[in-house]
Amino acid sequence: MKHVVGLYIVMAAMVFVTLTSEFIFKSDYSAIASWLIIMLFLLGTIFFVNARYFLFNKYKG
Repeated sequence: MKHVVGLYIVMAAMVFVTLTSEFIFKSDYSAIASWLIIMLFLLGTIFFVNARYFLFNKYKG
């Protein structure tokens, strides 16, 4: 369950970065926001791989 919560937090952070970049900073820092979103995507991928590994081992053995 902690993997799902981690994925949700990463997804919410991605939305927060996007909205902050567009509405508060008026796209002045869009390159930095894009970089942050890519890093958050990679973090979410790590959560996904860990969850898949954990669930596969849990039901296998």
